Amino acid sequence: MTTNWDNLFKVKIANPSNSMMKHEVVKLILVIKLLEKYKGKRNWIRIYTEFELENGLKPDVYLEDIKTKSAIAFEIQKKYTPEWLKDRTSKYKEYLPYNFNSFDWIPIDLNEFSGDIEQINDKLEDFII
Repeated sequence: MTTNWDNLFKVKIANPSNSMMKHEVVKLILVIKLLEKYKGKRNWIRIYTEFELENGLKPDVYLEDIKTKSAIAFEIQKKYTPEWLKDRTSKYKEYLPYNFNSFDWIPIDLNEFSGDIEQINDKLEDFII
């Protein structure tokens, strides 16, 4: 994992198709909410989208807090099933970024969100830790 210090807050679009539009909107609002939460500590955080981790996984949003040496990965999933959750949990269970003290994985079920931006904004509050 190599840090590109010039691209800390750029949002990558995974798939520009209409079927992925809600997914991309939720991802963008999540990044905005994280930036808002850490507004006083922006020198200490890195936020990536579609960032490939050392274990080969690519979460939708990945946040590193350099000061506390903690990282959080968010995965937004339309086909959220118990099998998918079990599979992803096992893959993230042992992951800890180099030189970090903690790592959290937060799965987000896209089906819990309506198409209303205000509702998406309010519902994402449940996932910001």
